[in-house]
Amino acid sequence: MPGTLHHRGRRPRDAAHLRAIDIEDETIAELEMIVGFDDDLVGEATRTSNRLRGPLTQIHPSLESVLRPRVQHPAVLLMLERFGSPAQLNCP
Repeated sequence: MPGTLHHRGRRPRDAAHLRAIDIEDETIAELEMIVGFDDDLVGEATRTSNRLRGPLTQIHPSLESVLRPRVQHPAVLLMLERFGSPAQLNCP
């Protein structure tokens, strides 16, 4: 039985520029599985970021507040790996 697919079950914002596509239930299931994998990866990235920020907040709260939006940047991760404490960072 064909169905109409919209991104993650939501109605498109500008339906005038989009067209509905009819696809089989099997294809819908496959696409939902792929989207589910993507959602799982996003959740795992969030959990990883939170696991990094938790100890950083306890050890050096002011540094965590500066790094918060960039905590997953490769340079920040390298710095945290190389200089694991405020004393090693030479911070007052």
